[in-house]
Amino acid sequence: MAIAKYAELLERPPQVSVPWKAALYIRLSREDGDKAESNSITSQREILKEYLKLHPDIEFYDFYVDDGWSGTTFDRPDFKRMMEDVYSGQVNCVIVKDLSRFGREYIEAGRYIEKLFPALGVRFIAINDGYDTAHLDSASSLMLPFKNLINDSYCRDTSIKIRRDRK
Repeated sequence: MAIAKYAELLERPPQVSVPWKAALYIRLSREDGDKAESNSITSQREILKEYLKLHPDIEFYDFYVDDGWSGTTFDRPDFKRMMEDVYSGQVNCVIVKDLSRFGREYIEAGRYIEKLFPALGVRFIAINDGYDTAHLDSASSLMLPFKNLINDSYCRDTSIKIRRDRK
């Protein structure tokens, strides 16, 4: 009788956990002058390393750093290198400090996070935004487009102010 009780469980295929190989992506729009690495870049690097220490199910693959590159475009050297590793299957998890570090262009950021990464089986984590595609709830899914829109708007407002101040 005990075996009959567990027969359904025995017929299910075993649950295999995915070994997550993480790209740790870091970006900052402006460099800090003559320093070898921007203070913000160093800070982001430490946040990502601490996150990995707390999540042993995620294996470090590589850091991808675009220091001095705008988030309004995805035409960034290390972002491209990271995406090559994603397409080749070397990376199946992308981790950033927050959504604004990933990108500030609303439509493209959403396309990557909501369309391309899921289609490729890539987990996406934005630590400070509490966003993890492996543990999505309806509130997180609903907030993503709004946060990306705010990041996009912030960038546009800053650009307008800079142009106005130069006149």
